[in-house]
Amino acid sequence: MQTFKRHVMWMIFLILMGFMCVSNVQAQSIHLWAIEATSNSEYSNTRWSAAQMVGAPDTYPQYGDIDTAWTTAYMNTNDTVWAELKYAEAIVVEEIEVYETYNPSAITKVELIDEAGASHEVWRGDAWVAPNQSRIFRISNIRVKTPVNRVRLYLDCSKVPGYNEIDAVGITGRRPTQIVSSYDSPLTKLDALLTRLEEAIRRAIERNSANPAFLQDLESILRELQSISDELYDELGTSASEWGEY
Repeated sequence: MQTFKRHVMWMIFLILMGFMCVSNVQAQSIHLWAIEATSNSEYSNTRWSAAQMVGAPDTYPQYGDIDTAWTTAYMNTNDTVWAELKYAEAIVVEEIEVYETYNPSAITKVELIDEAGASHEVWRGDAWVAPNQSRIFRISNIRVKTPVNRVRLYLDCSKVPGYNEIDAVGITGRRPTQIVSSYDSPLTKLDALLTRLEEAIRRAIERNSANPAFLQDLESILRELQSISDELYDELGTSASEWGEY
């Protein structure tokens, strides 16, 4: 009987691990480059134009005044400057990567824009004079859970001397149909299995259709698995509340 009990425990464990693996595969991140770019200011409609931000970086990691990156019509303008990037599909963004290749750190605000046109601010800061080198400015998104297909950057060019140039903007995230909790989904399925097992035991007892000792052992297994399930829920709930905002 102890051997049977161990087999049942291992079977439940393997099923749970299988659910977790499937959930992780479904929730894999994808990376997108812009397919369209516009701005309210550009040096020309060819060299240093907003269109230079389309696609993967072709200036980075070089640093300097290079015409394969976008920049404004005038350096150190006091006007509010914005650039907007559009992507092939709407995803729930996890991270934004801005490839700055000349006089970086003029960005003061970053917004995500959904397919309905609503904007969602994900970052705000002050322009500052950074070292003279190209960099990837990474913004993590923990606020916006709506699928978006555009990113809008705002720059204060008056605070960073010279032309401020951006080569590309990439986004990383998950498709809406892939948003699956790696833990909640398998635990929900485990609960469903435990409910089925509990119901099967109840029917066997009512119908006197199984050996009483065998049913007692099954009930013991069920209680142990329910206890494990409760502990997992407690642990994961604490983890989410403590670390979910980081």
